[in-house]
Amino acid sequence: MVVDDEVDCRELTRALLLEWDYRVISAASGPEAIEKAKLQLPDLILMDVHLRDMNGPDICKKLREHLATRFIPIIMLTVDNHVHRKIEGLAKGADDYLMKTIDPEELKARVETLIRRTSEQANVNPLTKLPGNIVIEQLVRERLENDITFSVCYCDLDNFKAYNDRYGYAAGDRVLLHTSHLIVQNVNNVGGDQDFVGHIGGDDFIFVTTPDKEAELSKAIMSSFNASIARFYDEEDCKNQGITLEFHDGQPKRYPLMTITIAAVKNDEKKFESHRILAERAAEIKRHLKQSEGSNFLSDRRGAEEKRHSKAPMVT
Repeated sequence: MVVDDEVDCRELTRALLLEWDYRVISAASGPEAIEKAKLQLPDLILMDVHLRDMNGPDICKKLREHLATRFIPIIMLTVDNHVHRKIEGLAKGADDYLMKTIDPEELKARVETLIRRTSEQANVNPLTKLPGNIVIEQLVRERLENDITFSVCYCDLDNFKAYNDRYGYAAGDRVLLHTSHLIVQNVNNVGGDQDFVGHIGGDDFIFVTTPDKEAELSKAIMSSFNASIARFYDEEDCKNQGITLEFHDGQPKRYPLMTITIAAVKNDEKKFESHRILAERAAEIKRHLKQSEGSNFLSDRRGAEEKRHSKAPMVT
């Protein structure tokens, strides 16, 4: 993402990145940059230090305060070389400072190096760019050790393997990207700044929120998923509301359109000794939910199942 309120500078930087085969989003102000970063989770942000509405270090501080954008690397672009301004930006979370007159090849090298290093250190999923298992376990462990009340919601796609077998892994990756985006969008819309979204691997995702938000968020995610998933199927499968696969024994088996299962475990009434025990409890809940069709949500505390069996609408 390129952030600059000067159109010429913004377009020049954007053109360079496009030439290097990056996908580029642009922002012309601080609030726009923060909102787009939360929703689209760019691999890296190139940001002018001097914006009219907010300065670069303050935008950087806001991004570092939000869990969804905490790990995005940020390079500040500046026309001056004052040390105290660089120190301010670095203190508020910038990763690097470059002069706006920098040689394009050096800029390219800095961008590539910072993206690679951040991905390795933050254990970011290469497809969705969401934090992976190492970061997830660290976050949950810290909250358990500090007696912070929270709810962990494990999301799992139903019939995803059958979809991969029918449409291929490239199509499956598009579904995973779509799922990650709608989870992030709903968490941003409904949750708080300290809510967190991670990608465990494959079709397993996780979001961490407060106990009072888990049901509302889960229902919003299920509704979004059910309303959009049919677009990833062809017309015939949409009409049939599922796919049929034939196995080695020649016997066909039908799989409904994909749905999403969400199992929530919280520590407001029950204390968990470790992240592992919490995850095992969530796995038990998911196994129970998978016995029912449709998108389902179950919270550990209430023990009361909430279901949404409405199927995804056909695409016309």
